[in-house]
Amino acid sequence: MSDVYVVRDGKTEPMEVVLCKNEDRELQTILKNNFNLLPGDQIDPDVPPRWMLIKREMPVPDPLKGTGRWSIDFFLVDQNATPTFVECKRYLDARARREVVGQILEYAANAQYYWNADDIRTHAESTAQENQTTVDELFGRLHSDLAESTEEFFREVEKKLKSGDIRIVFFLEQAPPELKRLVEFMNNQMGTIEVLLVEARQYQANGVRVVVPTLFGFTEKIRQVKIAVSTEKSRQPVAVDWESFERNAELRGLDKPTVDAMRRVYETCKSLRADISWGRGTLIGSFSPKWSFLHTSTSPFSICSNGRLDTHLGAFQNTEVAKGFSETFTAQLKQGGFELPQKYHGEWLSIETKKWVPHVDTFIAALRDALEKKTSQPQLG
Repeated sequence: MSDVYVVRDGKTEPMEVVLCKNEDRELQTILKNNFNLLPGDQIDPDVPPRWMLIKREMPVPDPLKGTGRWSIDFFLVDQNATPTFVECKRYLDARARREVVGQILEYAANAQYYWNADDIRTHAESTAQENQTTVDELFGRLHSDLAESTEEFFREVEKKLKSGDIRIVFFLEQAPPELKRLVEFMNNQMGTIEVLLVEARQYQANGVRVVVPTLFGFTEKIRQVKIAVSTEKSRQPVAVDWESFERNAELRGLDKPTVDAMRRVYETCKSLRADISWGRGTLIGSFSPKWSFLHTSTSPFSICSNGRLDTHLGAFQNTEVAKGFSETFTAQLKQGGFELPQKYHGEWLSIETKKWVPHVDTFIAALRDALEKKTSQPQLG
């Protein structure tokens, strides 16, 4: 029985399950081309990880020789500077059972001992150059509220690596039951180390292949325990409510019109019954409003205590409700003279203070109008 069906002319046709034969082409390459196959909204619904590739086939030193002996399929970091080790395995590869667990734990242990911020940055620069960009540009796209420069950021990555605050991800098209049990057991036993299993099931029909990523081994209870342990070991977030957010903004030297504009957006979101998520940045605070009836766990935007406005509309293209909100919101913004970057629908983008604060009235009116059109209630707030 298939898990995925195609609807055509009112009839459903099952898609055939695909088991990968070529790990590089059918797993590693598709992941390299879209790291969102590591489903951030399932890993952390409040603050979904955004990914920066440090290196594919990241070398790990041999403890006896001190030279590269092994390599990790992908070494990534997220906006919270969490080192993330990703190992891909085919379901039909016998090593996908238990051997892969010991293998990646050995890689992580040696990486923790040998790697430092300079090593990680050097590999990141090489990868950026291969992709015709720079580390600074990649860091900017990450929208991290943990650091304000790449130097600070890579020092935070090293700190987390040395303290064992890391993430391990097994990426398979289908996972054997014994591996699922191992991952769940390790997550229950390990404090700061996240051990995740992403099952990227693949289906095909009429020459079209579909990938459906699903996270295993990470319950809400485990997630909250790991967040608490990680927060306890690190510095506390600078903003956990409006008062601490405003205090951080004022300490950063933001002028009164900017702070007032941020307050107006915050109060509007509260009046529109938003669930407010506070960022975990230890240098820069942020808040992100969410509305469940938009059928997405992502916030359409975040406002940071350094005055930056980040748009997240790339995540609002997956359902008709979310897409409709995005289209109405952006149309109203542009009609009111609000300047949006060219690729505002496809990426997480930053808008400078001077470009959004003078148009805060337009922003609030567009947000209110877009939300009221997507709810059955005649008025919000």
